Amino acid sequence: MGALQAGILRVLIARGLQPSRIVGTSVGALNGAFLAFHPGEEGLERLAQAWRALGNERYIRANPVRVAYRLASRQRCLFSNDFLGELIAEHMVEDDFAAARVPLHVTATNLTTGKKRVFSEGPISQAVLASTAIPGVFAPIEIDGESYIDGGVVAHLDLDTAVDEGSKEILAIDLSHCFEETEPKSAIGVISRTVDIVMRDHVERDMARLRRKARITLIQPEIREGHGVGDLSQATRLLELGETLAEQFAEQCFDSRGRLRPGVVSATPPLPAEQAS
Repeated sequence: MGALQAGILRVLIARGLQPSRIVGTSVGALNGAFLAFHPGEEGLERLAQAWRALGNERYIRANPVRVAYRLASRQRCLFSNDFLGELIAEHMVEDDFAAARVPLHVTATNLTTGKKRVFSEGPISQAVLASTAIPGVFAPIEIDGESYIDGGVVAHLDLDTAVDEGSKEILAIDLSHCFEETEPKSAIGVISRTVDIVMRDHVERDMARLRRKARITLIQPEIREGHGVGDLSQATRLLELGETLAEQFAEQCFDSRGRLRPGVVSATPPLPAEQAS
């Protein structure tokens, strides 16, 4: 869904959005770190190119023998996150929060305490790897002697950090609403749907709790089908779909003075011609 998010950002940046700070969790930390070093339309074009280049990749490389070994040896993850590490290193201008052109905050979850930690100084690469360390899938990342996993566990959409940092106008892209609500057909589907329900509930409660402290524009894109975990073959299509959706709702995001309009903005892609008829 990172490609979808990048497509949305590309259109909104072209419409004049100029973030004064960036808060990112999970794949939002990947996009956010890139944007923090390359703000503006040129930067978003480079981000789009980076996503297109991943069309033939899989960030989860499932080798049954290795997975079985990891299970048998009681390791803390099923897959290596070397691919993400290489991706971050390839596009990182300088591995230091202080070097970012826009202040960046990356959210991760402390595996021991279960508390949120927001990284805003030191090496960016480790913070982003921690924020994208899907529990059980990728290994926890050790920082300052503590283990960290995906920030989405406790702060899928970290509005609190944006407010705590003094933001009065916030644009948030919520990827938990991407898929249609369908009846799960498998155990994995039930688990995935349960996580989705929890994330959506957290977002709704945070919006209600924080709307008096900041003007929050919440974008919730919806698409009609899912994709295999680790499958990046649809990155280009999802990037273009994000741009299409953003063109639909961009006018809802800004008022006549170019300020963000508070509230929830959602959009679904148009039906193909044969279905529409």
